[in-house]
Amino acid sequence: MTSPPSPPASSKTLYRWQRAPLDDHLRALLPQWVGQPLNITSEDLASNASFVNYVRHHRLNDPITGNPVELVEKSIRKMALIGSQEARFHRAEGMLAGSAHFHYPGCLGVVETPWESLIFTEFVRGKPPRMHAIAQKLAAGIAELETLSHDYLEAQPLAKTPLWWSMDFFRPWFLLRPRFNFSRCLPNLEQLAREDERFVGLAKHFKSCVPLTRRLAEQARRSPRCISHMDYLRKNLFVDKGQLHLIDWSEVKVGRVGFDGGAYLGSLFRRKDMAVFLAAQAEFVEAYREALPSKFDGEQAQENLRYVFLLTALFHCLRPETVAEYQARDRMVLLREKYEYLLEMALGKP
Repeated sequence: MTSPPSPPASSKTLYRWQRAPLDDHLRALLPQWVGQPLNITSEDLASNASFVNYVRHHRLNDPITGNPVELVEKSIRKMALIGSQEARFHRAEGMLAGSAHFHYPGCLGVVETPWESLIFTEFVRGKPPRMHAIAQKLAAGIAELETLSHDYLEAQPLAKTPLWWSMDFFRPWFLLRPRFNFSRCLPNLEQLAREDERFVGLAKHFKSCVPLTRRLAEQARRSPRCISHMDYLRKNLFVDKGQLHLIDWSEVKVGRVGFDGGAYLGSLFRRKDMAVFLAAQAEFVEAYREALPSKFDGEQAQENLRYVFLLTALFHCLRPETVAEYQARDRMVLLREKYEYLLEMALGKP
């Protein structure tokens, strides 16, 4: 399998006023294929991201070279003609050029219509990693991603300011999402305390996390901006011949240095026992501190990490679905242990 041929830079984004067949999109993005027959085999891939119509894996042979080509097409529907941040990210060419720790699938191009954004990227093969086992690799990759994207954003002309502003993490349309608002789950915790005395009083303690996260948010706003992937799950990472591949930018935002570390550790905290999580966390934090360039404030990056970790971990551990899962599996002792850890983290004593 070979990667899709790279299109000319001028054809990276294609604007259409109406929908067109897949063949037409590919020929428009790859002008060398115009007039050539394309024999394409397609299959749908799983996707649960918001506003995604479908994700498809396409196979074909390059009509010129005969080499096999595999690519992924993602269709993202638009609201009020506004495109997705993922499409905007892929149109920012060269942002992550020179990456050594992560490999990012090549983008064949983006097709924009009034109703949807179609993103065509290289299909990636590999083995999903054990997330706790790649803490050090992820730390190096995240520090590199933050550095490259920060430098890119800083070099952009003022005319592009509205574009990056619309993708900023602190816009209301992001912060109003349930997973960034753990306080709405506290009434459920109060109900749990009435059923299980081990959880009595915890809701009151967790309420103190609300002003804390607000303070951390205000501090984070003033720290260096970068592109944040925000979705470090096993389904988005592959290892092939020792190279770590990072895919799926459906949650991408203009975040702050340290945010991706918080997103990774928050995801790991939800899925692992405490011993596994704590070992991976120690490895990640140490490696991240070493990899982060000195031009960034390391202490502020750690506070930003703590901010996003608390936002995501608190919501996912307090939501009723998580409590029901732990009850069904008779793991309430572990859930209580996780609650204790989150309160310690909120007090700055991890």
